[in-house]
Amino acid sequence: MVLLMNEVSLVIMAAGLGSRFGAPKQLVPVGPKNEIFLDYAIEEAIEVEIKKVVIVTRSALNEQVKKHLLQYKEIDLDIEIVNQDTFQPKREKPWGTGHAVVAALDKTDGPIIVMNADDYYGPTALKQVLAGFDGENAAILAFQLKNTLPESGTVSRGILSVENKKLLGIKETHEIRNEENLIRSREQECISSETYVSMNLWALPSKSLKLLKEQWRIFIESNSLEEESEFLLPLAMEEQRLNNQIEIDVIESSESWIGVTNPEDLKTARSALARIYE
Repeated sequence: MVLLMNEVSLVIMAAGLGSRFGAPKQLVPVGPKNEIFLDYAIEEAIEVEIKKVVIVTRSALNEQVKKHLLQYKEIDLDIEIVNQDTFQPKREKPWGTGHAVVAALDKTDGPIIVMNADDYYGPTALKQVLAGFDGENAAILAFQLKNTLPESGTVSRGILSVENKKLLGIKETHEIRNEENLIRSREQECISSETYVSMNLWALPSKSLKLLKEQWRIFIESNSLEEESEFLLPLAMEEQRLNNQIEIDVIESSESWIGVTNPEDLKTARSALARIYE
């Protein structure tokens, strides 16, 4: 199958509460010209000739997001905003990344690429994904663990099991940190720095999106009154894989991820982006 760039929509998930950061980190200036993270995604989308971008945010951020996006009004790019918090059933805490994608699907037509609005995936992330995405299988951009760790503190990562460039599983691993020149976690004494991990950048074909809608329907039937339950994209994709409904190609990246989890990460992120773009 030959996949054309303009057949693929980009979905940027920007509805997070930023609880640990203390503010909506998807709107915090991080670049040398006050860019926010999603600016880099939009700029690369323009470069690779993606024509449709859907930003999934929440109602409280609408005006700020719209104001920020005015800079793209003269560009040949269709940008739409979807509010995850008004996509039924309403709940103050977002229902999770899988729900964010489902909320965007009425605004897309065909395959999509999904990424977080508070992560920087490198200057060629979209190009790499599009080069490895055939429109039939799903795909995930995989980063080496050493390229995703902050200078201090702990993080959680989805560690990937890979064979012949196919995904065999994702293991959520917690409290990963650098310690005495080794990478350790709550679950493992030592993890290789070259282990591949997910940073939640996916390419999803149309058949996978249809399955995702049905998975959400089943999930919400049982969880509509729950305050903490989440419909997470990695778990939904793993279910599709285990049910032999989809294969997931692993696209290995040597790029360095940049992001902010805690307030002290902001200075490091700004310094790293300044080195790339100044």
